Amino acid sequence: MASIQASTASSANLFVSILSYGSGNGGKCISSCPFPGYCYKLHDQVQAAIASATAAGFSGDASSDIYLGAHSLGGTCTNHLVQAYPDEPEYHNAVILHGAYVDEVGDYSLANFPAKLLMLGAELDGGLARPGKMANWVYEMQELIAADQDSPESASDVIRQHGALIIPGIDHSDFCPGFEVPGDIIPSDLDQPEATAAVADATAAWLKYSLFDSAEKEDVDHLKDLYSYTTDLLRPYFDALDLEVAPRAESLHYLGEGGQYSPVCEKAQEILAGFEESDWERVSIGRGCDLETFDDTRSCAYLNETSDLEHSRSQYEVVDTSSPTQLKVNVSAHADYYSDFMNTGSFTASKQVACKMLTGARMAEQLGIEYPYETSKNTCKEVNQWSIDTAMELLEGTAALKRFEERGKPICLADDFDAYFSAGPAWIKESLQYKEGDDCMEVSSVKIDTALDSKLFPGVHYCKLLSPARVIDWIFTDAYEKK
Repeated sequence: MASIQASTASSANLFVSILSYGSGNGGKCISSCPFPGYCYKLHDQVQAAIASATAAGFSGDASSDIYLGAHSLGGTCTNHLVQAYPDEPEYHNAVILHGAYVDEVGDYSLANFPAKLLMLGAELDGGLARPGKMANWVYEMQELIAADQDSPESASDVIRQHGALIIPGIDHSDFCPGFEVPGDIIPSDLDQPEATAAVADATAAWLKYSLFDSAEKEDVDHLKDLYSYTTDLLRPYFDALDLEVAPRAESLHYLGEGGQYSPVCEKAQEILAGFEESDWERVSIGRGCDLETFDDTRSCAYLNETSDLEHSRSQYEVVDTSSPTQLKVNVSAHADYYSDFMNTGSFTASKQVACKMLTGARMAEQLGIEYPYETSKNTCKEVNQWSIDTAMELLEGTAALKRFEERGKPICLADDFDAYFSAGPAWIKESLQYKEGDDCMEVSSVKIDTALDSKLFPGVHYCKLLSPARVIDWIFTDAYEKK
């Protein structure tokens, strides 16, 4: 805070009041404001802090000169406080969050937040405010900027009101010098004085630009540089999310809703078959709910619910019998996302992409191709390798990939394992396995692949697959030693 005061001294005389939490009140603010409906204790503490500042000489106006700032869990408490007291002007001037965030959707999301808002994330945050989580609000900020493309200063105007920026090279603990947050990535790329200066410079630049109307060119340029770094950092991640489910949803939160197909599953079908290029060109994969070719709602290429996926079927039809034969197939997909109860989840990438496909043998039979494999030439493991390779390609040339190659723990792949009794309901309930060891994160797929003479669903190949976006999230965050 002293660094922020010093950086803004030419523009404002900042009074700072810091709330204290000891063992008597649970040690954390969340005990004083666990949700908006029970926040009076925190409200009383904040009002007492304002009174103390006033007694010390603060003479500002509550309707314009009081700002809320918080770090980590304090950001959750601050978000609750703003929601709990909509008529208190001092809670609606500006909110600055370090390593914290607001609601993902609704009236208190970034776009709708009732105060000017700055969320500063850390590139090496090892906790809930990791880049893959901050992506929610960066995505929302970019949507606001895209909606205002007619303005040459659209990015600057949006950041003035709704900023979500990531500071390069720092971790969650760098926001609070002297305390190493459990679960954080230690050490960060910067020493503590450099990290403190980075946090202070970013915060001060936004204060001067958004609130004090005293920003100099270097302040605006600094915010623009942070915006460029943030978008460059997350661009590969957004591109990888587009491979899970397409087309991209209006909100990053629960990306799969409204999806029409999964590019991961389409690529998986191609990899499993392992056809020559000229043979694969004779195959087309249906998207959306292709009821013209497959007269069955279970043929939809993307299912929003696991229960719908369970009852979907891999279907096929020869659509052109002239030489060479043309085959249309159905690939059913569903992306499973991590729990995000009350905004407490860490991940926006899916934990697995479930794909119901055909074996290469079934497609070869329909196309009249000689095929020496009983089920498919390749396995789910080869598709997972494609996901890793794709993530690496998307990150090529980035600082994130360079850091990972220097000190990150790699992902290694184990062989596929069979669902219990190779039964469809068992495959639905079982999951892609993640097992972290000393040397790598081991990933293996649960699968079903049946021969053409199988008595139960002959000629199908099911895989629970690794998402390229989940690989990038690993490279960003979990590949490093934690506190």
